[in-house]
Amino acid sequence: MKKVMLWGMLILLLLAAGLPMGAYWLGLDNAVGRPQPPAALNYSGRSASLVWKLRKETFPIALRPITPWHFYELLWCSRYDDTLEDFLTCDGKYPGLRAAAYVARQYLEKNMKQNGVVWRYLSRTALTIWISRNWQVEQLVAQLIRIGG
Repeated sequence: MKKVMLWGMLILLLLAAGLPMGAYWLGLDNAVGRPQPPAALNYSGRSASLVWKLRKETFPIALRPITPWHFYELLWCSRYDDTLEDFLTCDGKYPGLRAAAYVARQYLEKNMKQNGVVWRYLSRTALTIWISRNWQVEQLVAQLIRIGG
């Protein structure tokens, strides 16, 4: 009986560790390509502050990269408040995440293979993670300004 319980716990642990990565790759696979960061980065500090404030981000302007495994921490942070706003910020621990999610959502409006609700959220989460890891904060701000975000 102990052996069965040990194997069961091991399988659950492996599933918990692998689920975020599998969901990440599945979500990215549903996106048609990846958004390209803007080439031109000329914008004023005032414009940057305005779009950052519009996205309800915290100052100073920054972007903290996350991994698929950060999803568990984000769930933990939002355990007392089920709003998307709280989920994406984790009390200011992940600056730039709301902005990255906005850019991901705008891109995916016309660049998804499948459009169901689950696919939309899976792809948006995966692309938000991808943007946080592959773009610089200056590129993110320039894109927000470009799309009017």
